[in-house]
Amino acid sequence: MRKTLFLLLMLIGPAKAKSIDWIITDFPPYYMISDDLEGTGRDELVINLLHSHLPDYSENKIFFPASRAIRALSDKRKTYCMLSLYKTRERQKFMHFSDSYATVGLSPTLAISNKTLAALNKQQLETVSLKQFIEKHNLVLGVAMQRSYGSVLDDIIKSLPKEQVLTRPGQDALESLTNMLIKKRVDAVIGYPSEHHYIHKLTHTKAELSQLLLDDISPLAYGYVGCTKNENGKEIIGVINETIPVLTNSQAFKSIMVKWLPNYLETKLDNLLKGKVSS
Repeated sequence: MRKTLFLLLMLIGPAKAKSIDWIITDFPPYYMISDDLEGTGRDELVINLLHSHLPDYSENKIFFPASRAIRALSDKRKTYCMLSLYKTRERQKFMHFSDSYATVGLSPTLAISNKTLAALNKQQLETVSLKQFIEKHNLVLGVAMQRSYGSVLDDIIKSLPKEQVLTRPGQDALESLTNMLIKKRVDAVIGYPSEHHYIHKLTHTKAELSQLLLDDISPLAYGYVGCTKNENGKEIIGVINETIPVLTNSQAFKSIMVKWLPNYLETKLDNLLKGKVSS
């Protein structure tokens, strides 16, 4: 009897440990990959916090260039997950998404030089309509390639005249666009407030940059967990759905969400979160 049981165990093999392969990419301050702040990006910290509530799952962080991240998530032969994704119609065709948001922050804004701002009679954090603003003033908008800003903004960007949109590929695309903004090769750059703040500090320049809000979208942006659309991905999302409400109601989560914002935007995000009624 013991011999038979031993043979069965040998055939079955040891139980496989569960793990989640998280895609991380080159978007500081959400992921810090190649400097002395490595591992302290907002989304990396959320992954760590999430796994503190998932004792049955180990975490693997796997780097992909931004241009390959979504393609990797769509390959059903392997299961990957990624944090802070927009739940678009196109992506739902090949990804399972969490029911609730896993990150929340201020929606995309426009970085623009103070000189241009003054010439257009605009003020810091004034609200504008993206299409009208770019077309009316004949501005060139800088956009990172392979980046989604949500369905609404993605459609607006596609509708702009091609000669008024400069798309930058590759790693550190937003940093490159910001340098182009400083050198007046583009007039405005779209990105997230924390990204603009981090990159402006990173450039160590005295260039004065401001941000404009966009009235095309809600002031808050919600990011979801997305996993490859296969059985393993479905199982992982099921577990994450049970965990996220505990995560997002914690003080640790709220502290991570404001980690890379300047004080004046931290206050704005805090006020918006206090006033929100749903995700």
